[in-house]
Amino acid sequence: MINDKYKDNEINSDISEIIDRISQEYSRNIGLKSNTCCNTSLKGALYVRSYREFINALESCRITFVLITTTYCPYCRLFKPIFYRIAEQYNNKAAFIEVNADYIPEIAMMFNVYSTPTTIVLVDGRIVDELIGYIPANYFKEYIDDVLKNVKCIQG
Repeated sequence: MINDKYKDNEINSDISEIIDRISQEYSRNIGLKSNTCCNTSLKGALYVRSYREFINALESCRITFVLITTTYCPYCRLFKPIFYRIAEQYNNKAAFIEVNADYIPEIAMMFNVYSTPTTIVLVDGRIVDELIGYIPANYFKEYIDDVLKNVKCIQG
């Protein structure tokens, strides 16, 4: 019993260290220098498979929509096709990134995501909004239009 508590504390300490390192690296690496919406040519959504790939994708655009999913989440399965279809309509305006929390849990922890699907909205590397759950396509598209108009990436 005492050994289990010690192991739990040790694991929690290790996880805290990892999250701290990720947060520090994230805050150092985020932020675009130019005034353009995207500094690389993006088409559609990107499914990332590693933390490094995630950071590189974040650096590609001023506005980023990060969809956090899990493998067996039924609402994630319903929302992912909407996310990918709408992402194709905003080439070079914003980055659309999918992260599976089952495979890269540190990213979900970094954003304090406890429910999926969750869409995190970042502008210039800062979290500006969080959308939890399934979102119908028309509402999601309207929301994206509003965000992009507010940061002047599309005409309003």
